[in-house]
Amino acid sequence: MLGFYLSLIDEPDDKEKFAEIFRSYGNMMFSKAMSVLHNTALAEEAVQESFLKIAKNISKISDPNCSKTAAFIVIIVRNTALDMLKSEHINDTEPLDEAIPDISSDVLSHIISSDGYSALLNAVGELDSIYSDILMLKLVYGYDTASISKLMNIPVKTADSRIYRGKKLLMTKLEELYGTEKSSK
Repeated sequence: MLGFYLSLIDEPDDKEKFAEIFRSYGNMMFSKAMSVLHNTALAEEAVQESFLKIAKNISKISDPNCSKTAAFIVIIVRNTALDMLKSEHINDTEPLDEAIPDISSDVLSHIISSDGYSALLNAVGELDSIYSDILMLKLVYGYDTASISKLMNIPVKTADSRIYRGKKLLMTKLEELYGTEKSSK
């Protein structure tokens, strides 16, 4: 099976990275898929689809053995498994009524500081996975909404909506952490 995935990748360095990911994370991916699907055949299918997504995005992974890569892989396999569970349901989204509010300058100053990035990651990690996954892809990995939509197998409008809601929740959480009052408009 590894040979099939490697045939999808052009660059030799990317092939090495993918092979390392395949060997290192395959069992963890299967366990994660099983925890969602509770069905061996479906979990195997979820892992295969996840590896396809990883192969298509392998150039965006710099180090296959870092925690950032592990988190990225968990997000992909979990969302692939969840997509399989809800494959019969259609995602409806609400239209966005307003722009994403700005984060206050005090909170932004802290985030820019050296320990602020860790605080930001911790705050994102404390959100529900529906928001933390998408914010990690957007804020940490730098994916655009269209790429997130493809990775998570959701409509672009749904991705936009989750990014909006996630940022609102994140802003509230950060303002609570740093004691900054939200300015009323």
